[in-house]
Amino acid sequence: MNTKQPQSILSNLFQNKTQAITTEILFLFMAGVFGAVIQHYLKMPMQLPGKQGLLFMLILSSCASISRIKGSATITTSGAAAYFLIFQMASGDIFKPILFLLVGICFDAFIYLWNKFNKPLILLAVAGALSWAVIPFGRIFISLFTGIMYKSFISGILYPIATHLLFGFTASLIAGLTLKKFYK
Repeated sequence: MNTKQPQSILSNLFQNKTQAITTEILFLFMAGVFGAVIQHYLKMPMQLPGKQGLLFMLILSSCASISRIKGSATITTSGAAAYFLIFQMASGDIFKPILFLLVGICFDAFIYLWNKFNKPLILLAVAGALSWAVIPFGRIFISLFTGIMYKSFISGILYPIATHLLFGFTASLIAGLTLKKFYK
């Protein structure tokens, strides 16, 4: 069984530090694109706003927790934002790339705190919940100032916020538990 940490494996694979960092940035970016593609193609009409956060925040939390690069969540969400900007502009939500970038920026701020407090699992889960909840808060802000109405607010404002918090918390908790199991 291979018990080496990922950093030592990467440093053995790429002798040049610039190559290793570039490869990690590309991996993070592609992980974001992968998360966006999964989110797009696994749309199920369940009337649960934020349900795609289970998979996307699982990918984002895993990548941001493992990565050595500061701003890794922003790099990952920029991959998703690029996918939504290029391929999904006709979906009707022109603010989706901006909202995903805000999720990454918010999650990076929480990851900074998470590293400062000796990486407690509950803080990672709360970080995922609050970061994923940036989307409904951003949509409320957009609705107030532009007049665009989102379908997720048909049942009220609290329901989308609660479901985004729930799905973000659950996904980040699963990612944290999985990483804790494999990287003791």
